[in-house]
Amino acid sequence: MNLNVNTYLSFLSHCFYVSSPLVAEGLALREALICCITKGIRAVRCSSDSLQLVRALNEDSPIAEIYGITSDIRNLILAFDFVSFVWIQRSENKAADALAKQALVDATFVASPLNLVV
Repeated sequence: MNLNVNTYLSFLSHCFYVSSPLVAEGLALREALICCITKGIRAVRCSSDSLQLVRALNEDSPIAEIYGITSDIRNLILAFDFVSFVWIQRSENKAADALAKQALVDATFVASPLNLVV
């Protein structure tokens, strides 16, 4: 399946107060799987430049920091006919890297103080 830029942008989301890049990667993967389930996609190849995350999922090697997230992912993959998790170099994952950088830029706007009327 080929995805165009607009499709990638439909996956853009913000998550504030994430403790580490590993947690952010795990949360992003979990949300992507939920989105695929919602869209009726039943076969996915998940590529990540986070070797730690890919190993945690493929080798069932628990990492305390993301244990809950990887448990959620393992439950979600039951909804698929085919799922694979593969590591790729960051340079090979330019679309995801661009989305992450865009989310950081947009987060500064979104995270600005709220104007509340009491």
